[in-house]
Amino acid sequence: MSEEGERLIEEARAALREFEDLLYELRDYERRRGEVLRMFSTGQVTREVYEKLMGELRQKMVPLVRKYFELKSRLKSMESQLNVLMTRLRVEVKTSSEFLFRLSYERDQRMRQLLNRAGGTLEDIQRALKSVRVERELRFLEVMLDSIQGEGIKAWRGVVREVVEEWSKARFAYASKVGEIERQIESLRDSLRELEVRFLVGEFDRAEYEARRAGLERKVGELQEQLERRQERLEDLDLVAARCRELL
Repeated sequence: MSEEGERLIEEARAALREFEDLLYELRDYERRRGEVLRMFSTGQVTREVYEKLMGELRQKMVPLVRKYFELKSRLKSMESQLNVLMTRLRVEVKTSSEFLFRLSYERDQRMRQLLNRAGGTLEDIQRALKSVRVERELRFLEVMLDSIQGEGIKAWRGVVREVVEEWSKARFAYASKVGEIERQIESLRDSLRELEVRFLVGEFDRAEYEARRAGLERKVGELQEQLERRQERLEDLDLVAARCRELL
């Protein structure tokens, strides 16, 4: 068990390093896509240039996205294997003290060290897998949509279904945040109406009224910008999810 466990941990560590390096590389391309989109939205480049640059970036990202989902699947498999390994080790260490036969001190220490290493590796894998939010995975799939053809659709169906289901769960929290911002805006508008009434009945002079109104309007404006960004992002992600569902 010791050699098998050591081998599993080393393989998991290697896969984890590869996964983290890949995420770093993907993040670089994501930044480039964001910059190209910003330049297009501000009129710095034409649609023709925008589509050409985005097409080039998409082409370069396709093999990286494929590798991402392959590594994710591999890490999830190793997560399961590590859980099994840790259970076996716990049983062996615990039961050895309950019988006349006891592990030698050296072997007992090796088992405990292996258990600690397996636990640390498992935690690192779980942390890495949780670090990628479903919104980002939807963007990864968006890159792949035009590349998944023929038999590729069947091969990718499981991945697509998993991401779309996760988005359905995450979307509720996302939409709830939109609703929360809307309620905050409405509350501030109520405060503005109340402020105007209090000014009209002479509770404030004009200078204080204008200062208070400006502060409330500034907060409304900031929240309105947040709301619009979130609504646009939500609609955009819903559109990607809808395109993904067409493959199911």
